[in-house]
Amino acid sequence: MGITRPSAELNKCDLGGHDMTQLIPVQENTGGNSNGPVGEHAARSLSYCEQLEEGNILFFARSPIAIPESDREFLLSQRQSGAAYHKNIAYRPQEDRVSGLVKRSAGDQERLRTILRNYSKQVTQFIGGLLPSYACAAHVDFASFRPQEERGRPARLNARNDLLHVDAFPTRPTYGDRTLRFFTNINPTEPRVWLTSETFEGLAQRFAGPHATPGLFPTPAKGASPLNSVGKSLRRWARAVGLPVRPASPFDDFMRRFHNFLKQNSEFQATCPKTRWEFPPNSSWIVLTDAVSHAVLSGQFALEQTFLIPRSVLVLPEKAPINILERLCGRPLTDNGTVINRS
Repeated sequence: MGITRPSAELNKCDLGGHDMTQLIPVQENTGGNSNGPVGEHAARSLSYCEQLEEGNILFFARSPIAIPESDREFLLSQRQSGAAYHKNIAYRPQEDRVSGLVKRSAGDQERLRTILRNYSKQVTQFIGGLLPSYACAAHVDFASFRPQEERGRPARLNARNDLLHVDAFPTRPTYGDRTLRFFTNINPTEPRVWLTSETFEGLAQRFAGPHATPGLFPTPAKGASPLNSVGKSLRRWARAVGLPVRPASPFDDFMRRFHNFLKQNSEFQATCPKTRWEFPPNSSWIVLTDAVSHAVLSGQFALEQTFLIPRSVLVLPEKAPINILERLCGRPLTDNGTVINRS
């Protein structure tokens, strides 16, 4: 079982001119334990950063993250809360806290917290070796466990994972930092199936150019929910229960609108060029999901760790969505002088 390349039944249009995501295989021994010369490792690491920032996926046929079989069996037995605000089971490293789990016994919460804490630490250490220029400044954001089958999963339109989109968090603004995500498929038998399409740079040129000033955006399809109402509602709810919520920058507001616009654009979903990828059991992959338009067609039981990468350490800063949008609209979309406290 492996990666499935573009197939005729998925995409019959000419891909010429489209900035499409590619898959970059990485040897499993690459990372903090690399035995090669320091210069070669640094050059390889720089190349991986460039590939990610170009909108490609780093793929590990065999995950570099070790998960004990007893922990894997425990994860396969878990289910998440049905509450609408729990899209996945989340682990917050800064608080050492888990949310979204249906507790079946007194020890479940602690066991899951320990497993996700270990996963988060392992991934953070691995990223530190593989991508040291990122790791020196990266913010370790949420980890998550995704126990639900994605195929046919019920969700409101803007929350559906099976529609192509770029990531934007409704309650966690990034202020232009890049969203780096590390995934691991722990399903023992089934692949996790993705679609990707054009990268953010191409999509922004096509859709956002005339609307790059925040507040102006294509009208949603008839019957669709307002573009950013869910994010605003979640932020109001978080404030009401006393959770810290940072104000969204114009950039973050635009990205959330763009996330929703792509999901609500039925013509784009039907006709855009697509590539299908199958990530087999026990594989891992890394992707900057703020620039790679992606959808999850099927798959159950995956782990994920998110990092926020500051603009100051990017290898190709011109490829960052914030810089693309600022070029399009001709003005800053964040306050670059503000120091962001993410603690």
